[in-house]
Formats: sequence, structure tokens, C-alpha cells
Amino acid sequence: MSESNGVPHSVPAIVTALRQRAAQTAAVQSELAKKVGEINQHWLERIQKDSTEAWQLLFKLGGTPAVGEKIKLCEQWIEGAMKNVADDASYSLDSARALGELEMRFFSPVGTMETKASENGTEFGTP
Repeated sequence: MSESNGVPHSVPAIVTALRQRAAQTAAVQSELAKKVGEINQHWLERIQKDSTEAWQLLFKLGGTPAVGEKIKLCEQWIEGAMKNVADDASYSLDSARALGELEMRFFSPVGTMETKASENGTEFGTP
């Protein structure tokens, strides 16, 4: 190992590699935080929608004297709830896949980050 002014020649290469990895990590963390924010917003909206539907059902049930009508309302609500469960499962799987792909970028080599970013239409700068 050669030295110039007491600094080994490999130190600048290590510093450069660490800077590139730090820039990549910051970019991935930013994307990850954005995606988690989107997912949280989706679920907050979903909770609000479910709450509104439940209150509407209760009001309808309270204002309906006929048992047959109440059963029909409950059947309609259950049908909608089952559709929502299927939609939730699909969204959960899509979200998990997207987060997994973002997480794997933490472990990808530095050069592949820019390639994936340019394919997706986003830019990640390196120092």
C-alpha cells in the first residue's frame, strides 16, 4: 500500500464509494417514506369510508320498521363488505410488493440504482 502525504491511496476510493452509497441510501429512504405515506393515507381514507358506511347502515336500520327490509339492508352491507375485503387484500399485496422492491434497493450495488431510476423516470443524484 503506497502513501501520499500519510494517506493511503485506497482512502479516496473508499470515501467516494461511501458517499455514493450514502446518496443511494438517502434516495431510497426518501422513496420509502413517500410510499409509506401514500399507504397510510390510503388506509386512513379507507377507515373513514368504512366508518361512514357503518353509520349510514345504522341510521337506515333504525329508521326501517320492517324486519325484511332490515335483513335486505344487512345483506347489501355484507356484500359491499366482502368486496372491500377483496380490494383490501389486493391493495395489501401490491403495497407489500412495492415496499419490498424499494427495500431491496438498499442492498443493490450503487450502479444499478441509477439504471432503475432512469427506467422509472426518476433521477437520483450521486455526489
